[in-house]
Amino acid sequence: MNRRQLLQSLAALPLTCMGQELLAENPIILPAPTLGDPATGCQEGWTIAVIPDTQNYAKFGKNQQHFERMTDWLVEHLEAWNIKLVMHEGDFVEQNNIAEGGGQGWGDQNSTQQWKSAQQALHKLYGKVPTVFATGNHDYGIRNAETRESQFPTYFPVTANPLVSDGKDGGILIECAPNALGEKTLENAAYEMDALDGRKLLIIALEWGPRKAVVEWALQLCQQEKYRKHFGILLTHDFIIPGDKRDGQDGNRKRSGNPHTYRTGKAGDTHDGEDLWQQLVARTPQIKLVLNGHEMGAHVGRRSDKNLAQTLVHQMLFNAQGFGGGSDEKGNGGDGWLRLLTFSADGKSLAVRTFSPLKLDAGVSPWWDHPQWNFTLALA
Repeated sequence: MNRRQLLQSLAALPLTCMGQELLAENPIILPAPTLGDPATGCQEGWTIAVIPDTQNYAKFGKNQQHFERMTDWLVEHLEAWNIKLVMHEGDFVEQNNIAEGGGQGWGDQNSTQQWKSAQQALHKLYGKVPTVFATGNHDYGIRNAETRESQFPTYFPVTANPLVSDGKDGGILIECAPNALGEKTLENAAYEMDALDGRKLLIIALEWGPRKAVVEWALQLCQQEKYRKHFGILLTHDFIIPGDKRDGQDGNRKRSGNPHTYRTGKAGDTHDGEDLWQQLVARTPQIKLVLNGHEMGAHVGRRSDKNLAQTLVHQMLFNAQGFGGGSDEKGNGGDGWLRLLTFSADGKSLAVRTFSPLKLDAGVSPWWDHPQWNFTLALA
């Protein structure tokens, strides 16, 4: 039996068989069970939906329909997939502050149009499911993180989604940390939710290339006794790169895409993936899952490492902006790929699947079944 046949046979096993392997040294148990009709849903457990970098949808007016198709599908399938949270990994727009569309690969929409595009698509989720956002390099400066000024707080204010914060102590938001301008926004925010297995979730979302003050805030928050037994999730724009390493893990802080190479990071007040691992993730026993976008190439990567408390931390890169024509003016924005993270009812495993409503509409398989895009992880 070759590797492909083995993977196919393992994928045919029911999810309930996976519990026997939960304590295996290899944290990747099996491919996530292959599904047919996405409308059938996850059958058991609950789901976090992840939206990767959306700048190629926002920067071309013709791609608005694809952006909204993605969020429409999520709204229509909240119940079937038991979606309790939606996350956006950052780079809402291609350029934060340009007066005119750049043309060709730079897009045909100015920054106001781009931010309104993202706002319009994501607003469909408000009042229906909580949303958590990270910010990316393209969300700052003029075109690409020349400064730490962003229009994100204008279009995604703290109380935009009442399920996040209604301004009256309702919603999942715990607190916000100040951004670089001293304003408390969703650029750096912490959230608390109840999981179906009885645990509480602590979710932390950080700004692009988080500053030292932000990382210290997140660390102090995690060290509070009331959050020590939570299941922690970190959402940030840059962490894992293709090749399954953390950004900066090899000591190369000059690699294109590393936060230290941008104007916002050249003075040293920034963190790449390895910095965040050393200064925050490895030191916080409750963080068990890290999610990021940003990187292209293979667009995916993953690794699992033990933190200082000797518990596994799963780290995953998921992006899709280079697909469907990528940045080309003829492209569709990213083929509509979404990631569905389904936690088992007992909280012991996480099935990771990648799905596209655009592929579904085209009459082809909406699932990406390659092992880098479809897999199951053991959870502590």
